[in-house]
Amino acid sequence: MQQLSGRIAELRGELESFSTGVTARLKPLRTEVESLTGKVEGALVSLRLQVESVGGALAKEIDSLDAELAKLEP
Repeated sequence: MQQLSGRIAELRGELESFSTGVTARLKPLRTEVESLTGKVEGALVSLRLQVESVGGALAKEIDSLDAELAKLEP
């Protein structure tokens, strides 16, 4: 019984050590991922604004060409 208790204590120590090590490694990774996520979000917002701008300009040009075409029709 003492051997079993000793083994359980040993495994508990290994688990706690592993957990501490994993936590220590994951915190910096999480911070880095959060930082990258912010950068990606910023890039997407910028791209969205550019796409909307180009899309708006194209829509105006299409409307203009459509109006000219309508004038040409009998």
